[in-house]
Amino acid sequence: MKKNLLIMAAIASATLVSCSNEEFTGEEASISAESNAIVFKSNTSALTRADLIGADAAAKLGNAFVVYGTKHAAAEDGTAANDEVVFDNFLVEWGQGTAGTTESNSSDWEYVGKAAYSSAVSAQGIKYWDYSAAEGYTFYAFSSTDISYPASPNDAVSVTKVTTDGNANTPSLYNKGYKVTVNSSAKLENLFFSDRAPVAKANYGQPVSLTFRNFGAKVRVGFYETIPGYSVKIDKFYIDADGPTAPVTDFAAMNDAQTVFAASLQNVKRSEAQTLNVTYFDNQTTLENRPKVTQPTAGYDYSLKLGNGTGIINKVLGTTSSAPTWVAGLTANNYYIPVFPFEANESPMLIKLDFTLTSTDGTNEEIHVKGARAIVPAEYVKWKSNFAYTYIFKISDKSNGTTGEVDGNGDPTTDPESLIPITFDAVVVDIAGEVQETITSVSTNSITTYAEGVIADEYKANSPIYVAVTNNATNAVITPTANNAQVYQLSKAASEAEVFAQLTGSPMGITMTAVTSTIETTVPLADGTTAAIDNVKFTPAAAGYYAYVYTTTAYVAPTYAALTDNDNYDSSMTYYLQSQSGAYYPVTVKSEAAFTANKTKLFKQTAAGTAGVYDIKVIKVQ
Repeated sequence: MKKNLLIMAAIASATLVSCSNEEFTGEEASISAESNAIVFKSNTSALTRADLIGADAAAKLGNAFVVYGTKHAAAEDGTAANDEVVFDNFLVEWGQGTAGTTESNSSDWEYVGKAAYSSAVSAQGIKYWDYSAAEGYTFYAFSSTDISYPASPNDAVSVTKVTTDGNANTPSLYNKGYKVTVNSSAKLENLFFSDRAPVAKANYGQPVSLTFRNFGAKVRVGFYETIPGYSVKIDKFYIDADGPTAPVTDFAAMNDAQTVFAASLQNVKRSEAQTLNVTYFDNQTTLENRPKVTQPTAGYDYSLKLGNGTGIINKVLGTTSSAPTWVAGLTANNYYIPVFPFEANESPMLIKLDFTLTSTDGTNEEIHVKGARAIVPAEYVKWKSNFAYTYIFKISDKSNGTTGEVDGNGDPTTDPESLIPITFDAVVVDIAGEVQETITSVSTNSITTYAEGVIADEYKANSPIYVAVTNNATNAVITPTANNAQVYQLSKAASEAEVFAQLTGSPMGITMTAVTSTIETTVPLADGTTAAIDNVKFTPAAAGYYAYVYTTTAYVAPTYAALTDNDNYDSSMTYYLQSQSGAYYPVTVKSEAAFTANKTKLFKQTAAGTAGVYDIKVIKVQ
């Protein structure tokens, strides 16, 4: 099958574990239960798929957080009279082993006597539960290593509590979050906001448990290749340097070479201060009270640059999806790079790059592939706070770049796209033999695969896999149909080129068994929401290799017939021989004598057939 797109993106979003909410036991719990003082403990919902508690949570928060709390005599309604402030941006600090040393400290977190972040109070005093507040308390908190206590105008992060939702027509308690200004030097990975934490009267006397989530998102990008006989190094990426005010929609505009990973994607500017709002999800049971980030004020960038070039440019790429070559990140063990969240994104990510193949047979022959392209649908690049996103790109032997001529924008011109293997054949007959290659045109669609809750491209048996195809010319996701989209289980490991050959009349020894699949319009994401993406969904029943095939033009095999006594030599005609595998290949018959001597072995074509145009992705299932 012909896999038109060389580069296929496999995306997986890291899920977050909800707050464990486990109660402390022993001395700490007994102090909390016997005291009427308000005390705190914290969990940090980490990107490692596990909540952190105790000293681990404190270390993540820089050993401090700022809390804002109100109490409610009646049902919380957003009015000042019923949102009586109890904690006005109080500083709460961690002290290892200090639990039980004061009435206000049951879990090593203390607020009494500390300097408030920004408050009208002169000193932080002890607070007691007010049982006349029959409708409970509500707590919010944040933490950053880039702030001072009290706040300083020189801080890289500035946070202001929002005490009104700002919308009298549709008041919402969930809009009462924070306004946060983040300078370009701020460490997004060290900025946290807690879930909105209501405490009912029945829970007075217990430590207030706050779950913090990182303000930013994290992104990591990796590449691997499956080209037999060659190693692969990426030479450069391209962006559109002339499009700072609008999303990039055309690969031809991406002609500014970069020596770091770069892509065209609308994203929040990191180069200057941004003021954003932190509000809270509501009306979604699984997400209620989780913070979200909206409304950046300083605008967007339309080019994305990640890493410093040391982790991807001119490095030999890995050969499996589980061990790709990563763009350099914050740390060598996870490769994540902090980015601003951008849940409102509507633009796809466009990737354009050049790469070099080097033969591994000792000759060190090089082939330069230019203008390879891929698209990640917009629904997969809506970055959310405290989520980690992994993008894996696969370079296969059916690239949509070219080894030939490119135009001034670096895009292929008239030379064919994809890697065309050099093949040889020898025929011992008394005629001049010559092999003629027939080039089938390659379409330029990107294939994205996704499995809910999966990191990287390590797909599992009995778990659904979603496959979307994006048109590289229009950037639109293609709507699949039962007639043009099919999944097959392969009898053995195979490359995209081998599957293409199997489907277009060249026996590769691959048995392709159709797998039941469905046409879907949504994909479930890691945060419990769904994205509107037209896709094919299938559930592999066993480990092995599977191929997704999108058919643009179905292959119809040419037909041939043996020559008969009535056939006469025609120097303008192409004659064919048949190999033992059943394949027909053209030969040159230079004379009537050669024709007569080999007439019983020759065939003529009776119908030309139709060249197949396919997009293919081979998927390995563990």
